[in-house]
Amino acid sequence: MIKFKISEQTLKVAEGKAKELPLLNNSIRKGKGAVVAFLGEAVAKRVLKGEFNNTYDYDVVYADGTKVDVKTKERTVPPRENYNCTVADFNTKQKCDEYAFVSVLKDHSFAWYLGKISKNDFYKEAKFYKKGELDPDSPPSTDFYFRADCYNIPISKLN
Repeated sequence: MIKFKISEQTLKVAEGKAKELPLLNNSIRKGKGAVVAFLGEAVAKRVLKGEFNNTYDYDVVYADGTKVDVKTKERTVPPRENYNCTVADFNTKQKCDEYAFVSVLKDHSFAWYLGKISKNDFYKEAKFYKKGELDPDSPPSTDFYFRADCYNIPISKLN
């Protein structure tokens, strides 16, 4: 994992992009996750160093044509190796070759680049959960129920 301090400038850019973005179909958080998503893309861009393309299917393209979609999760605490990375079931048809994962603290002060994995390997390793199911990995004091059908993989399984 690589930790980043989020600058005021990066946050302002993310907030500006989020304001311009129309509400997407299937938005689990009804648009409230847009700032976090743009912060995650900014972090991934620094690490991956590919050409940045903000499309539905992918966010970064390498010189060899490999397409990477960035998935970002907002957290209340710094990520740990056993925490999960998630892809919603309605995103499984995105035309990308790899997924890269980022976590952002809820106060937008820090972000972590967690790693990446090929799309094929992700679905071989990930566990599927239905909307409304209790997340078996949530802490006992804070039950979390899935907001959408999704696939989860522990951070420790990423490259």
